[in-house]
Amino acid sequence: MDTIGEVTADLRSNIAAEARAKILYERLINLTDDVGVKDALGFLMTREVAHQISFEKALYAISNNFPPGKMPPIEKYATVYYNMSEGNDMRGSWNSDENFTFVANPEPAVDGGDGSASVTLSAAQKANLDNLANRTASDPSVNPVTGTDLGSVPPVENEAVKKGTTKRKTPKK
Repeated sequence: MDTIGEVTADLRSNIAAEARAKILYERLINLTDDVGVKDALGFLMTREVAHQISFEKALYAISNNFPPGKMPPIEKYATVYYNMSEGNDMRGSWNSDENFTFVANPEPAVDGGDGSASVTLSAAQKANLDNLANRTASDPSVNPVTGTDLGSVPPVENEAVKKGTTKRKTPKK
C-alpha cells in the first residue's frame, strides 16, 4: 500500500494508476496472437476499469474533496493560466477566460532565461509528434465537469437515496 496520508490525494493516485495499468494491458493485448492470453489480459484490463470506477466513487463520495490537503491554495494564483506556449495557442476550458485569468505574455522565468524550452527532432520524431498531437487534440469548445468541480460540492445522491431505500451516513465530526 502506498499512501501520503491524505485520502483524496491517494484516491486520485490510485485512479491514475488504474488508468496506466489499463493502457499497459491494451498494449500487451496488441503484442500477442494467442486467444487465451488475449482473453486473460482482457479480463485483467477490465478489472482495472472496475477499480478505477470504485476509486472514483469513493473519491466523489467525500464532500469537499478539492483541493486535496488542509491548506487552501494561494487565491491570487489558483485560477491564473500562464500562457507559456509558442505558436498555435489553443484555447479551451483548460485556459479559458471563463475559468481562468489568462496571462498571454507572462514575465520571463525567474532563473534569468526566457522561459522557453527547445528540442531538435529528426523528421521521423517530428512525424510521430505530429501524429500524437492530432490523436490527442482537445476540443476547445468543451467545458467538461471534472473531478475538481465535483469535489468542491456535496456529492449528488443516487436514486436509491432519493427514494429512501438506502440511507446516507452523516460523517462524524
